[in-house]
Amino acid sequence: MARSARSREVTAKRYGNKAIGWLLATLLLFATAAPAEAAYGEAGRLVRDLRTVLTTPDPAIAVDGDRLDLGPVTTFYRQRNYRPLWLEGASGAVRLRALLDSLSEAGRHGLNPGDYPGDAIRRRFGDASAADQLAMELTATAAFLRYADDVGNGRLSPAVDPKFFLVGKRTDAESLLTAAAEATNFPAFLDSLAPKNREYADLVTILERYRALTAAGGWPEFPEGPTLKPGMTDPTVPILRRRLAIEDVMAETTVSGDPKLYEGPVVEAVKRFQARQGLEIDGVVGRNTRAALNVPASQRIQQIIVNMERWRWMPDDLGERYILVNLAGYRLEVVEQGAPVLTMRVIVGKTYRQTPVFSDRMTYLDINPYWTVPPRLARQDILPKQVHDPGYLADQGIRVFSSWSSDARELNPTAIDWASYVGRHLPYRLRQDPGPKNALGQIKFMFPNEFDVYLHDTPSRQLFQRAVRTFSSGCIRVEKPLDLAEYLLGSDPKWTRETIQEAIADKKRKTVILPDPIPVHITYSTVWRGEDGTVQFRPDIYERDALLAQALTALSAGGPL
Repeated sequence: MARSARSREVTAKRYGNKAIGWLLATLLLFATAAPAEAAYGEAGRLVRDLRTVLTTPDPAIAVDGDRLDLGPVTTFYRQRNYRPLWLEGASGAVRLRALLDSLSEAGRHGLNPGDYPGDAIRRRFGDASAADQLAMELTATAAFLRYADDVGNGRLSPAVDPKFFLVGKRTDAESLLTAAAEATNFPAFLDSLAPKNREYADLVTILERYRALTAAGGWPEFPEGPTLKPGMTDPTVPILRRRLAIEDVMAETTVSGDPKLYEGPVVEAVKRFQARQGLEIDGVVGRNTRAALNVPASQRIQQIIVNMERWRWMPDDLGERYILVNLAGYRLEVVEQGAPVLTMRVIVGKTYRQTPVFSDRMTYLDINPYWTVPPRLARQDILPKQVHDPGYLADQGIRVFSSWSSDARELNPTAIDWASYVGRHLPYRLRQDPGPKNALGQIKFMFPNEFDVYLHDTPSRQLFQRAVRTFSSGCIRVEKPLDLAEYLLGSDPKWTRETIQEAIADKKRKTVILPDPIPVHITYSTVWRGEDGTVQFRPDIYERDALLAQALTALSAGGPL
């Protein structure tokens, strides 16, 4: 049910809430209540009622004040001669029971069961008038379509986040209803509506675990106090030990010796906790570690639900093999058949130059690339440095060209009054030659896109050791460019690790077309399951979790997430 305006798409991408059935029922003139057996004693009564309602010109069926698009629904029922889907014999009963179970268990997927009319349908099932039976049939259809859209495509459009540039998915209602009617195992069919990637499946399991932790009371607040360092004695250490044990970071065992002494197993457990939170792994309980310890379990649940919604926005088919970049995790994975075969750290855009989220296809790489400085960076970053140091451009191997045209002349940078361009348009094109100072390093990996974002090497290797790696101007710097290039060119016998290194040593720019182009998915995940099975949480570096959580809470009819 697409919306014509972007704002409608962002805020109202849904079929409606508990009002669905009762708004539908207004069409039926509320026939005198009678047991279902009596109301449908005549064969085909429900079929005739469906035909009557669905063929009425402009029936004006409304859902939450929006018209319900009956076109594909009517087509579906017409193709089956208006036979009901949910209230027809034993097969219909199986479908309806499975649907009601899925609606009541929608919380497994981070959805709110209160947003669906399952309970209302149950109350009227088995002893309903003709009007109620007809309302139930159409209500179940609307609820099914909405649930399928919510669990498969997301409750909101990706457009709710201005830095997400994913194509919103749409439910083909007619095809979905046809598949539902033809499904031989309807409960399994309903399960198949959710995203099939491993990341989403992991989040379902993680959500179940953290809901159980919350139901058990969560964990104690770790009190404020001085920075806790190994070897110190502090009354908060027993609380710290208990806090870590609840999340299975350490075993809760009897302590020999002074229980207030911060040493040994507790320090190692803190280091494990820091690793799972993306913090500096030093065993010191300072401000950042204390803040992570005190994030309530209920807030972790909200964080998990937000990440589930984002994964519903992702393409249904990520590819048999693909590159997955997680901006919030500063991590790149090459995935084959659902399992990572190559991982590495990455550096992403600064908080004021955020790397966007989108998907594309990598088609070639550049060895010993030139770096053509984007106009904004030339004006904001390079120009002040050149004004301060007239030898800066020459020292960095950056050439100056008279314009952006193909026949632009190379200019002598010392002959230009750079200070006169501060705060003004800079007409020159700046290009950095290949070499040890080139900002792109030795290899650039290209998937042409509207954002001019790509993967590349970097001469600033030391930055990969930082816990927080928001240092770029939007592009993504990779820790292991040679490993990535070797993998991407692996099916071409001309390109081995040795020949790649020889091409680099040649110091000449060389463009290499990939023998097998590969999808690239840039994502933003602040929760996932690590390779060792541990739950990984990360800070919301771009403040996108908060934005989406607020939108989801406002959308839900059943209260906060």
